[in-house]
Amino acid sequence: MEKLKQKILESKYVYVVLSLLFMMIISSLLSPSFLTSGNLITILRQASILLMLSLGLTAVVITGNIDLSVGSCAALTGCICAKMLVADMPVAAAMLISISIGLVIGVMNGILVGVIKLPSFVATYGMNMVASGLAMIVMNGGVIYGLPGRFTTIGIGYVGKIPIPIIISGVMCLIVYILLQKTTFGRNVYMIGFNMQAAGYSAINCLGTLLAAYAFCGVTGALGGIMMTARLNAADAGMSETYGLQIVAAVVMGGTSLLGGEGGVVGTVIGAIILTIIVNIMNIVGVNSNWQNFAVGIVIILMVWIDIYTRGRRAKKLI
Repeated sequence: MEKLKQKILESKYVYVVLSLLFMMIISSLLSPSFLTSGNLITILRQASILLMLSLGLTAVVITGNIDLSVGSCAALTGCICAKMLVADMPVAAAMLISISIGLVIGVMNGILVGVIKLPSFVATYGMNMVASGLAMIVMNGGVIYGLPGRFTTIGIGYVGKIPIPIIISGVMCLIVYILLQKTTFGRNVYMIGFNMQAAGYSAINCLGTLLAAYAFCGVTGALGGIMMTARLNAADAGMSETYGLQIVAAVVMGGTSLLGGEGGVVGTVIGAIILTIIVNIMNIVGVNSNWQNFAVGIVIILMVWIDIYTRGRRAKKLI
């Protein structure tokens, strides 16, 4: 019993779940309208885009790396998709091309980190600037409105009473969960993050796994950009700016260690919901939006501290 208690206390998921419950209690006390079905659906719908953007990043962070280009990748692919749609390209073709562009961005990040051996922070920050610049060039300072209804349904449509973005994100969560938890690829991802040298000695294709993780991150970034564009029924080069910090925060808050080797999709789902609740309740009670980044930053610092603390406790147990 004592060992079970100790294991629970050392688990970061406990802190994540408790954080979610704490946020829900505080939010319900601050606003009676928080726990209404309409507001909860709104929270899940808003969280769905953030979650989509964070799914691929979860795999990258588990390898012990980072991708700071997800937001710009989403903006670029969303803008390109919108450009093609207003040029009367079929919706499926426009989406496929946009996803392919996200894939290319992810592979390029993987090459910079895995082949050229640049630090992932530097490489992906540079790619972030490249993608952001390309988005500005594509849009030429303009904004595209009035996209086809069959496309915007992806962002604002419903199946029964459930918003389509929630369904899409839910399906992707299931896919990523299976990939990370039930496949050889997933085991390799965790092994690389836990000990890359040992993974190499175990005949794991470290470079191939890293490239695949970054490629998948580019794909989910593109899907998030498409969903964002469909929801806004518009596209502009800066439409993903509010997600830049939150994408990393959702992954870290969900218990995925920045040091690699730990974490998963379930935590990222909870992290995305917590972040969305923070923004939602601030909007409901009329808090200035400038405080939102402050709150997110505090939460990131807290969760990183918890990561270091729990790892330290486990390390002491092994000594």
